[in-house]
Amino acid sequence: MRRFFVGLGIAMVAMFSANAGQIANVEYIHNLIENNWGVVVPFGRNLISPNQVANMEYLLTAVDVANEMIHGKPISSYGTGQYATRQVVDTVVTQQAVENLISKARIPAVFEVTTTSDTQNFTFNLSASGTFYVDWGDGNVEKIEKTSVADEKFEHKYSVAGEYIIGFEGQATEYNTNPFVPSISFANNKNVGGISGKLGNVLGTLDNGNQPSFKTTFANCTNMKGEIPADLFDGIKGQTWDYMFSQLFDGCSGLTGNIPEDLFADLSGNFTKGLFESTFRGCSGLTGNLPENIFASIGGPVKDYTFNMVFRGCSGLTGNIPEDLFATVDGGLGIASFFQLFAGCSGLSGTIPEGLFATIDGEPQESCMAEVFKGCNKLTGTIPENLFAGVKGKPAVSMFYETFLGCRGLRGPIPEKLFAGIDGEPAGTMFHSVFKQTGICGAIPEKLFAGVKGKPAPNMFDSSFVDCGVTSIPSGLFAGIDGEPAVAMFNRTFHWNPSLGSVPGGLFAGVYGAPAKDMFNSTFDTCPNVKEITGPLFGDLSGDVADKMFYGMFNGATSLTGPSARVADGTYLYDIWELSSDQNTYSGASKLTDWAQIPDNWK
Repeated sequence: MRRFFVGLGIAMVAMFSANAGQIANVEYIHNLIENNWGVVVPFGRNLISPNQVANMEYLLTAVDVANEMIHGKPISSYGTGQYATRQVVDTVVTQQAVENLISKARIPAVFEVTTTSDTQNFTFNLSASGTFYVDWGDGNVEKIEKTSVADEKFEHKYSVAGEYIIGFEGQATEYNTNPFVPSISFANNKNVGGISGKLGNVLGTLDNGNQPSFKTTFANCTNMKGEIPADLFDGIKGQTWDYMFSQLFDGCSGLTGNIPEDLFADLSGNFTKGLFESTFRGCSGLTGNLPENIFASIGGPVKDYTFNMVFRGCSGLTGNIPEDLFATVDGGLGIASFFQLFAGCSGLSGTIPEGLFATIDGEPQESCMAEVFKGCNKLTGTIPENLFAGVKGKPAVSMFYETFLGCRGLRGPIPEKLFAGIDGEPAGTMFHSVFKQTGICGAIPEKLFAGVKGKPAPNMFDSSFVDCGVTSIPSGLFAGIDGEPAVAMFNRTFHWNPSLGSVPGGLFAGVYGAPAKDMFNSTFDTCPNVKEITGPLFGDLSGDVADKMFYGMFNGATSLTGPSARVADGTYLYDIWELSSDQNTYSGASKLTDWAQIPDNWK
């Protein structure tokens, strides 16, 4: 470098010789830098004319500015050095300085995105203010002076399609406070091939406590491969905000490796609304065990959607569910707070830890435990009796909707006190498909729903015990149900249970009044070994006909003997209503003692 500057000095001495270039002016220097590097160095504020003669100090200062603009930080100080003279400079020296002193070396960025090999253009959105530098990986560096937190799109087009490493540097100064607007987003960008580095060092926690949002930051980047950087959120600390990591990697099926246990380790404070909603949903390529301490630095009651679908569809995760995964949860529930938590995690195995939700203490909320273990067909053993012991109070809509659906490896018996804390009037779809297609096998405990008392609600026991090996039903299973029918309240409740031997009289004795649509649609459909209905089945039912009110109720019950279904005073159903449509209520049940008098449209 010293020789080069000596050469510059000699060139200046000889610049008026036959071999020297013309005297360079200010405009020439700026145009040359722009043409060579695509960087527009601003003219000095005190410049009188761009045509005025340039000197060595001006040239080298312009080179320094160009270096800073390209690399996002000062990397040279030629303009203040010993060769930054006031002597005029010619075009030859200018060309040499621009070519040799503007550094081509790439300075490692804080956070990098590697593009796919076919990338022709690349976009991302930014909703934070601050000074940022984006090295597009093709020699072009863009300085972003963002004074607004409004969401803004940035795009770069490459002259040749290929794989590029895009570097990000800088520091945010403020964030958009709308929880649904991510501070930075590459969502749906099919040209994201991988990520590395510390995104939190660019978009970090501010001194005033304001936090960035990473909601949907990488959502549906379906071509993104590789592991999740363990220090991705280095620089993010303190109290979390609503939806902060919601849908962060949603749909990123190409991610591989383990989920880093310390990914959120610097966070603290209380759980917030939607905090980890769908964070890893659909990341089917992630492998290894669930990290036990991934949520350990945060605590308190869960809020609406806090853990909604967080691991849904992570079919590559294996091993046991850690018992202390939610050990720092302390208090009540929120709407859909654990909805579809492990749904589709078909690689998880072992027994369900009894203490998994041990620190929960509060009333159920809508869909709070719905579909939690849905599709986890490698889970084994029995359902722990105290699994939901802390869920106490009035039933909520869909609170246990499909909770164990498809858990074929689970075995019975069903714990009688599993829902012991539930106490109050039924809610719609509250136990819809709760044990559907499980291997619970056996007798249903009589007091399983003992706390559910009051008027029926729509779909309250819809498909609750479909295809789960029920052998017997206690007569008092629904003893607390008392009131007029609701739509589809017992739709398909015991459908497809070939091991069921009988239907106890009085099972629906608390149901009385005018029918509702689908109220007993296919309730015992395909239970071919049911031998008898041991007494009047319903309370006092009467009133206007409702669509499919008993459609297929005992369809396929080919072993059924004795009298068909009756209400409290012994009256047969078909003697109460004359129907014009086919019901298929007793299709195939030709062994019934009253078969001959059953109207054809009930058969």
